[in-house]
Amino acid sequence: MNSVSQEISEQNTIRPKNHIGQGIYFLSKMAAILGGLIMTGLIAMVAVSATGRYFFSTPIYGDFEMVALGTAITVFLFLPYCQMRRGNVIVDLFLSWAPKKVQTAFDVVGALLLAVISAVLAWRMTLGGFNAIEYNETTYILALPLWWAYPFAVLSFALLFLASIYTAIYDLIRIFRD
Repeated sequence: MNSVSQEISEQNTIRPKNHIGQGIYFLSKMAAILGGLIMTGLIAMVAVSATGRYFFSTPIYGDFEMVALGTAITVFLFLPYCQMRRGNVIVDLFLSWAPKKVQTAFDVVGALLLAVISAVLAWRMTLGGFNAIEYNETTYILALPLWWAYPFAVLSFALLFLASIYTAIYDLIRIFRD
């Protein structure tokens, strides 16, 4: 078993040994941890709001707006780590019979398609963020600026682009080494 094969664990997670891969993996993991912290805060806020609503008829004002913004941000933050952990949903019904190299080749194509999609989404979210700033878009109750979510989305999609390119190259190397 060569070193490339050893870098992939039982769950097919990439554990990069080069500096670029380690950097992408570290940033992806930190983004996911930040997303987890934000989600934990949202859960606590919802619990406090529900308790306040039930016992004291005083929920947290605009809690659903904060949950909507926070959930969008956390979903964006989880995407790159999901790619590095090979956690994206795949349908192997049509390829379960195929040799491992063929399956890996389709993983390369999928990662490259995800890279293109994430690049387009990063670009469009950048433009959308500028529009949200220009038109001063806010939430209805709390008047929270909607553009606050856009930097998280843009950076997450940019990191997803890098993770997708990295996993595609990684799998391509595996095809020729194994």
